[in-house]
Amino acid sequence: MKRLLIIASGGGHTGFAKAIAEYLPFKADFVIPEGDENSRKLVSPYAGKIYEVSKPRDPKGSNYSLVTKGFRALHQSILLPRYDVVVATGSNHSVIPSLFQRVKGSTLFALESQDRIVTRGKAVSILSHFSKGVFLHWKEQSSLYKNGIVVGPILQRRKYDPVDEGYILVTAGTEGFKALFDKVSNLGLTNLIIQTGKVSPEPYAKKGIKAFSFDPDIERLIAGASVIITHQGKTAMESAVLYGKPTILVFNRSLTRAATFEDVKLYSEIIGARFLEDPSTWDDEKLMEAINERKKPNSHQPGTEKLVKVIMDYLE
Repeated sequence: MKRLLIIASGGGHTGFAKAIAEYLPFKADFVIPEGDENSRKLVSPYAGKIYEVSKPRDPKGSNYSLVTKGFRALHQSILLPRYDVVVATGSNHSVIPSLFQRVKGSTLFALESQDRIVTRGKAVSILSHFSKGVFLHWKEQSSLYKNGIVVGPILQRRKYDPVDEGYILVTAGTEGFKALFDKVSNLGLTNLIIQTGKVSPEPYAKKGIKAFSFDPDIERLIAGASVIITHQGKTAMESAVLYGKPTILVFNRSLTRAATFEDVKLYSEIIGARFLEDPSTWDDEKLMEAINERKKPNSHQPGTEKLVKVIMDYLE
């Protein structure tokens, strides 16, 4: 049997890696960011071996770390054994190990982000020149790459049946979104749950709000929410497509290296989410209007099974 390596690059990228692994008929090997225990917990049930490679730069990190951590990533990537097929889930973390695997003769596939509709992600743009194909979530992304493969939204198998337990879930990925959390927590709502990521949950917990940094089973909370408020990450797709939940997508302009305003607005239209600009541009009434509207999302068929079929054809 040929061997598969999946590069799970943290946050939503690791979420994509886990989704792919759930559909595989065997355990793949993984590369995760060095010291990323959340990624380790997510992929461990599906992993043969797990390697750690330094992430040259975090989403809000400085360019200086590209040099210091980049050399460490080079050394760690050189030591990785050769795999027959490699799937890179994006982010600068994927680039160095992917390129070394390609030099060793591996067949490389890359995965573009769900919110890149008119602009390319820098890491995936680089990898596309060395890849057999770039997996895409939406037909609207087709113009991004000549070797693009539209498979549908890459999502895990649904773990729970959707129900309405009457609460509003606010979540914004690993980095968090303090401006959004501050805005929502001041509305006086009694049915809020906030996952804060790297933002401290303490100020919100002191207001009587259920707030916490991370939950490895966040999907359970998505399944039970009445409305989900999030940013331009993978959670919006899970909420709207996987669980059919009314979703409010708030643009986080502090993520300067992420998708553009136009990308994110189009992404929200594709999944059928209510789109709001950065919290600094709107008042409380605008958010309350969006919460009360409870817009029904658009229906899409997940494409993870199609992606895995493409990979299996190169492994068999």
